[in-house]
Amino acid sequence: MPAAHHHHRHRPTPRRLPPPLRNRAEALDLLDIAVQRPLRPETLCIPLDPSGQGASILIASGTNDPDAIFGLVEFMAMSAEGGPTDRLVMASVRPMHDLLPGDVDRWLDASAIAQGFGVLLVEWFVVSPTGVFTPRDLLGEPERWTQ
Repeated sequence: MPAAHHHHRHRPTPRRLPPPLRNRAEALDLLDIAVQRPLRPETLCIPLDPSGQGASILIASGTNDPDAIFGLVEFMAMSAEGGPTDRLVMASVRPMHDLLPGDVDRWLDASAIAQGFGVLLVEWFVVSPTGVFTPRDLLGEPERWTQ
């Protein structure tokens, strides 16, 4: 009778979470990796928990309309409601433009939409060929990373 082989059970490797996003620099590092090159119209939605930990990025492609941000913020905030996610970082990639007229209002409206679901819109980045911009800066509003 052949000797029974003893199988070592392998413990599952713990899932490596992406590093937390706690400030602008860490968010820009992530965008640098996640945004497609050459730039094309897409919107990156990054839900975070209070420690800045996010387990996923949702990327919506073909978001040519600058107002696409509203539906995406609403979708993400609605999905997050009542869960561990209470903050959201958004990035709109605009291959042809940087900031557009109305972006300050878009920032305020998108923030209000998220707030309606108890979610803080921490930042909205606009990624363009000339750099990365934050409409919040146009208002002189303080950063929300530490809130």
